[in-house]
Amino acid sequence: MEALGINLENLLIQLFAFVVFIAIFWKFALGPITRMLDERQERIRDSMEAAERMEQELAATQARNEEILAEGRREAQEVLSTARENSEQILNRAREQSQQQADQMIEKARLTIESERQQAWSELREEVAELAISAATKIVRQELDREKHAELIRETLAEADGQQPQD
Repeated sequence: MEALGINLENLLIQLFAFVVFIAIFWKFALGPITRMLDERQERIRDSMEAAERMEQELAATQARNEEILAEGRREAQEVLSTARENSEQILNRAREQSQQQADQMIEKARLTIESERQQAWSELREEVAELAISAATKIVRQELDREKHAELIRETLAEADGQQPQD
């Protein structure tokens, strides 16, 4: 090898130095660089997974929000519907009660009118009876002649009306 100009001792020392250099380089430069790259790649992967999880959570949250909004709208519609039904029922009850009260008032007025009419008829009968008795009394007191009889009836009727008899 010496003919080629290679010194074995120098070659072994250079080979040993190269191996030491590679070991030191691996330990202090290449190892930390690869670890740092691996850690960085792991952090990027974790960040990407976290971003995907956040995206999924955001989508799930949006879906829940939409469900909650839809449920709120549905409940609001139910409340409005119930309120409308209740107000209609209250109005119907009020109408029925007012109709019943009006019917009762009409019936009471009809009964009062009927009672007053009956009382008026009764009073009229009494007055007619009194007039008849009065006329009969006057007729019996006087002679029974046709002309006097008619005159007495006219007088009695005039007295009943509060007028003076006509001659």
